[in-house]
Amino acid sequence: MSLTQHYIQQFGRFQRNARLYLISNALSGITLGILQVLYNLYLIALGYHTDFIGLILFVGTIGGGLAIFPAGLCIDRFTGKSILIWASVLVGIAGAGQILLRTPFFLLLSAFMAGIGGAFILVVNAPFLARNSTPDERSHLFSLNIVLTLIMTVIGEALGGILPIWFRSSAWLMTPLPPWLHWALTQPPLARSYQLALLVAGIIVVPSFIPLFMLRETPPAQLERRASTASPAAALKARLSFLSEWRKLPLQMLLTSPLAVMIGIQILIGTGAGLLLPYFNVYFVQHLGASSALFGAIDAAANTLNALLTLLAPWLVLRIGKVAALVIPRVISLPIMLFIGITSSLPLAATLYPLRQGLMDMSQGILQVFSMEVVPAHRRGLANSSYQAAYQIMWALGASLGGLLIARVGYLAVFICTTILYSLALMLLWTRFGHGRWQEPAASPLQSEHIEMPSNS
Repeated sequence: MSLTQHYIQQFGRFQRNARLYLISNALSGITLGILQVLYNLYLIALGYHTDFIGLILFVGTIGGGLAIFPAGLCIDRFTGKSILIWASVLVGIAGAGQILLRTPFFLLLSAFMAGIGGAFILVVNAPFLARNSTPDERSHLFSLNIVLTLIMTVIGEALGGILPIWFRSSAWLMTPLPPWLHWALTQPPLARSYQLALLVAGIIVVPSFIPLFMLRETPPAQLERRASTASPAAALKARLSFLSEWRKLPLQMLLTSPLAVMIGIQILIGTGAGLLLPYFNVYFVQHLGASSALFGAIDAAANTLNALLTLLAPWLVLRIGKVAALVIPRVISLPIMLFIGITSSLPLAATLYPLRQGLMDMSQGILQVFSMEVVPAHRRGLANSSYQAAYQIMWALGASLGGLLIARVGYLAVFICTTILYSLALMLLWTRFGHGRWQEPAASPLQSEHIEMPSNS
């Protein structure tokens, strides 16, 4: 039986809520791909520079960071269905503001709102899937969720590259507008072509709401009452456990503990990723002279190669061990990334970009599992929260600093800084875990339960 047939059969066995959630995510993946390709280019076409783009990214991440813990509390009070619907509505309203309202204040405000809504969607994802699956289904369910989103994002990236060119070729869409419509559509043809493509992305995402309204879920309060009937002290104990872990942690944690080292690695990777990754589309289009269609194709090729190499990661673990499988492909990707920043050749950069992303991200699933295995089972919730916070905060700071550096001294500086930060992270990972029991080859990590971790390409 082929891998595709196996996952099709698994999809049919999933619970109804899980299948609906996968469909909703897949439908929204196209919009995600269009936004990834075009939004920064749209801001550049409006006359903004990378320093302002960095500020928008920073404000959006701050909004998400402030909403993370309230979102976690809401999961205990409301159903995943209601959170997903209302968070998606908030993201939709904020997204419309980011496209239609073009002044700095409203762009920053809408980015902040989008960050809040995105935080709720991020936080509810893993608990919702876990609640609507059995342990035997879970690895397939989480993996299929990633794969479907990735496939649809690739389609969106290709579409996002083509749409602006098609719009610019249509004279009636580029014609000057009457003054009473200036608030809605921008006047310059390049900016308007990006704006129209982004509006199409907003229309495409609307059907993804339909599966959300079809979800059925028991309110968490009812589940909690059932649990408290069997054990009156269990609910209070569960609520206090997280605070207790934080209270005890400073007394037990040393700088060389696995948890502290993994948090340090996330800090380094998050900073490096923030410095560079948000600006790759601007780098290719503005600096190397690629069209939006070409960059969409390049980014789609990168995600496709990433998916293919990810399938090889479990095999690599069986041959050389987890830590080596984490470190070696990423070390190889570093000089490739630096060459992309040094070269002025668009064909060379376009060839190297997919290879860099595939090598850097192929072991992401291994890192997700490994980061949980290095800490005791009773600290894994605390560890995952710490990883998320470390990565997201430093990504926000890195994105803001990266925009300023590009505006002041150019792109090469951020390529060099990111390469150094990634190198330090990999050195720390290998120095601490590249020997002994951590490096022993093990069974495929894809058999383990998926755990949410930030993407660190």
